[in-house]
Amino acid sequence: MRDQTVEPEAYWRFNVLHRAVHIVVMFAFVGVALTGFSLAFSPVGAARTFVWFLGGIDSARYVHRFCAVVLYLCVVAEVLWIMYFKFALRGKLFGPDSICFRLKDLRFFRDHMGYLLGQSQTPPPFERFTWWEKFDYWTLFLGMQSMALTGVFLWFPEFFSRFFPGYFVNIAQVLHFDEAILAVLYKFFIHTSVRHLRPEVYPGDWVIFTGKVTKETMMRAHPGEWASLNAPQQGSAISDQQTI
Repeated sequence: MRDQTVEPEAYWRFNVLHRAVHIVVMFAFVGVALTGFSLAFSPVGAARTFVWFLGGIDSARYVHRFCAVVLYLCVVAEVLWIMYFKFALRGKLFGPDSICFRLKDLRFFRDHMGYLLGQSQTPPPFERFTWWEKFDYWTLFLGMQSMALTGVFLWFPEFFSRFFPGYFVNIAQVLHFDEAILAVLYKFFIHTSVRHLRPEVYPGDWVIFTGKVTKETMMRAHPGEWASLNAPQQGSAISDQQTI
């Protein structure tokens, strides 16, 4: 007799838009990083080889700028989604389902530190997004603004030199490079460690790719959201329209 397996109850956390944007951001970010550092360290053998593989310095610059534009278009898509969430879906920007920080997150942070230090037996009742998920999101979102501003200065130096002193271009170059180092270090080490190397999700947290989690994961990782979903009546799925 063939064994019959029961599929675990699934809850949607991310819709198609969010998953698609994340995948595009992943590839665009890697492309920007590889081409950017190859251009910055072009005398180094490995960087010189990579630039040659792309077809030369001009081609590498084109790929870098193309990936940068795609990356910032993802930022625009997120802004448009927030506007849609606020005005079309009538969502609360500072509600429990929002990615925006609230004063309550300070209390969650304090309680979570106490839990990690053994001062509490249970973690805080996190809602839809934890404090570190919000920090992760806004680090990239806000960091992209400075990267875009300095990048545009470097892309069109002659134009901006009409309105600003020439040393502004030099300042933009330094800030752009330093921000790039911080972004790469953060995303490839801190983001990867927090998202995929935590004991409860190791060797990876694939929710951003699949879009859904099990009932057990919801109850463990987001007990506040689980309680709100089941307070009025027993729910079976999270609507895409409730997410941000």
